[in-house]
Amino acid sequence: MDDNQIIEMYISRNQKAVEETNNKYGKYCRSVAYNFLKNKEDVSEAVNDTYLGAWNSIPPNIPERLS
Repeated sequence: MDDNQIIEMYISRNQKAVEETNNKYGKYCRSVAYNFLKNKEDVSEAVNDTYLGAWNSIPPNIPERLS
């Protein structure tokens, strides 16, 4: 699924948007978080917080790129 489709899911408040974000960017997000945190539990929490932040900010903000 491309970013625009996922963003449209956020805009329409479709909860599957978070699942699709995780499918596309989960590995990347966990990798970045692990480089900072070095703890799997903290990484999981940070990634979940990232998805919640996306959910809460889209809309009204519309990112050009989801990554």
